[in-house]
Amino acid sequence: MPDVTAPESGAGETGGGASRAMADLTVDELLATPPSPVRSPLFAQRFPVEMEEYDNLKAGAREHSPDALAADDTLEAQTDEEVPEQQPEENPPEDELAGGLAPAASASFEGISQTAFRPPDCTVAVGPTRVMAAVNVDLVGYDKTGLQVFRWANFTAMFNPVLPAGAQLFDPKLAYDHYSGRWIVCVAARRANPQGSWIMLGVSQTGDPAGAYWIWSTDATVNGSTATGNWSDYPMLGFDTQAIYVSTNQFGFGGGFAHAKLRIFNKAELYGGGVGPSHNIRWWDFWGLKNPDGSAAFSVQPCCHFQGLGGNPRAYLVNSLFPSGSSLTLWTLSNSLGLWSGSAPTLTSTAVACRSYSLPPGAVQKDGGTTRIATNDTRLLNAVFQSVGRTQRVWTTHTSGYSWRGDTEARSVVQWYEIDVPSHAISQQGAFGASGRHYFFPVIQTDISRNAHVAFGRSAADEYGHFRQTGRLATDAPGTLQGSATVIAGQSAYTGGRWGDYFGIGRDPSDSRTVWSYGEYAGASNTWRTRVNAAKY
Repeated sequence: MPDVTAPESGAGETGGGASRAMADLTVDELLATPPSPVRSPLFAQRFPVEMEEYDNLKAGAREHSPDALAADDTLEAQTDEEVPEQQPEENPPEDELAGGLAPAASASFEGISQTAFRPPDCTVAVGPTRVMAAVNVDLVGYDKTGLQVFRWANFTAMFNPVLPAGAQLFDPKLAYDHYSGRWIVCVAARRANPQGSWIMLGVSQTGDPAGAYWIWSTDATVNGSTATGNWSDYPMLGFDTQAIYVSTNQFGFGGGFAHAKLRIFNKAELYGGGVGPSHNIRWWDFWGLKNPDGSAAFSVQPCCHFQGLGGNPRAYLVNSLFPSGSSLTLWTLSNSLGLWSGSAPTLTSTAVACRSYSLPPGAVQKDGGTTRIATNDTRLLNAVFQSVGRTQRVWTTHTSGYSWRGDTEARSVVQWYEIDVPSHAISQQGAFGASGRHYFFPVIQTDISRNAHVAFGRSAADEYGHFRQTGRLATDAPGTLQGSATVIAGQSAYTGGRWGDYFGIGRDPSDSRTVWSYGEYAGASNTWRTRVNAAKY
């Protein structure tokens, strides 16, 4: 049943934005010292618990548990064509899979090389002729053969006209709005003294990602228009036919997790653009989001929606529980643009029972000694809503701990889900990995035919951290992925800092059977590198 306790909500507004193009950059901006990777200790907390407790939980995640996923944790799978027998208690490990290996790669080329920041936080957006990739504070555009066609000096230069003085940018997210032919850029900003936090938002003024953008700085410390002592971490970006959705984790400047928050922007207002106070933009916030069991929601992922135009459709978001659980929370957002029509949106939540998941252990790597690749927590790493015919599904994925029979310790695996939206039930799900190997930071996307693509990192005692991809045809056995294929191999142990945080993935609007992904791999001499990859069934 939907949660009867609605989150708090309210409206907010910011001053007029600015217009920004690469041609606007001054010589001083082009020659400016790159942004510093040094962060204030005020912003070290990133989880709903204190770091000491989190570290203890992660250490315990290595313990092997043969009964980690019991038979009653596995639900019946379902497709549109048939209801098969119950899935087996345990998915077969990847190295025992039969049949084809992953979708065929149609393009693969090097992305942005290492900057001063760790981790890179890979994100990607794909348009009709261009692929736009970002890490940390760098933004680059390519043609679909891998030729670099433009590069911003950095995100600081892009948002400079509206960026508060002294603010540092982090956690970029990109999207291509296939409904409107526009590019969306979102990045968080924060400042220790005086304290401040902002969601920086840019939208292309045309379909050209190398052209001009409308840009804004929206105050992330406010709930609606009410001041708080919180800052925004880990922005998550989604969109549908009507709106752009940015969800964040809110932390107190004094430390500690406050709550999850969702901010709604009207696409028509953003795409209309304009400069100065006569072109203010408004938003609607929901905050204090709670799961149906009463626990605080964390890392609520807005979906990137693929559906028909027209009407006032619902939008969907989803999150896992922290630090472990056996359900997901599916959020339904109705009347998204209520603020702009004289009413208000509504947001309700439903618990979706699923197989168990738990904190993943750090990943063993070749030549890494005792240094493991950070696999982070169980937060969902992206979400996609697809409506095809009368089939409405949400696809999502995250990293989980898993104990393979006969292994000596728990491993990190890719855990993925397809949720039937009308019934609020799992359609199919699976844990994907292999004994002795670690899988981490997965992202998922579907093509027009409901085939799924999954990209992720992998390492083991005999493998450096590297980038891989797999997928499944809609006709494959429910609850299964095909064997994975290497996108690019790792080159050395990665011991210098955090890995990942997230990879990027997007469907090609000019060929709706092609999916592009963007991920990290270990370069030579303890560096990170990135790779852009396209695959097609």
